[in-house]
Amino acid sequence: MERISDIAPSPSGVNIYIDESGDLGFTGRSSPYFVIGAIIVEGPEKVQRLKTCMNRVKKKLPKKYNNIPELKYHNTDDIYRRRVLECIAKTSVDIAFLLLRKEQVYPRLRSQHQILYNYLTGSLVSTVISDYGFSSDVNVIIDKSLDGVVREEFDKYLVFRSLENGSSCHPATYQLEIKHADSKQNLCIQAADFIAGTVHRHFRDYLPYDDHYRVIEGNVKIGLDFFNGRQK
Repeated sequence: MERISDIAPSPSGVNIYIDESGDLGFTGRSSPYFVIGAIIVEGPEKVQRLKTCMNRVKKKLPKKYNNIPELKYHNTDDIYRRRVLECIAKTSVDIAFLLLRKEQVYPRLRSQHQILYNYLTGSLVSTVISDYGFSSDVNVIIDKSLDGVVREEFDKYLVFRSLENGSSCHPATYQLEIKHADSKQNLCIQAADFIAGTVHRHFRDYLPYDDHYRVIEGNVKIGLDFFNGRQK
């Protein structure tokens, strides 16, 4: 696994908003990559700044977007994708992502979608927490696509991975809470969707003349690449 990391530790509280792009299928019609994007927002002022930013862009969208229940990377034109990304970048939030190169996943894991999803999300969240060294509450906010026992197992695994990874570097001095929110009502999760979509496109379709990744590249603090450089 290759990674990039450029962290300036902060003692303040944080919200980590998460969304993904691609799928965990392994058929000929599946996407070649699966990406989890995260926006790391420290303090309520930055949360409000990000929400205001997303609202401002949404209000300027053409009428054809009025009936779209949720603004997402895949249902937005390039010009408005860029506007959202420029807006996110200007809020000075940090960005982290995880890229899975699906062709390198062990065959025995390809049918274990939930196990794979939990592992990947846990890897990203635990890396963020470990690298930043948070000393106050950490909220992981993710779209409420999981239900019942699956959600409970996901939450327990995230807490386990975060504590396990953190304990190897420093004592856990934070409280971790996982929140499952409706992305249609959560502008910050919608922003994370744009991050995931942008990273996915960057690796899938790299277009030097129109690479949206360059807009947010300065905000990217953590990038995990599974499994570049080695076959899995």
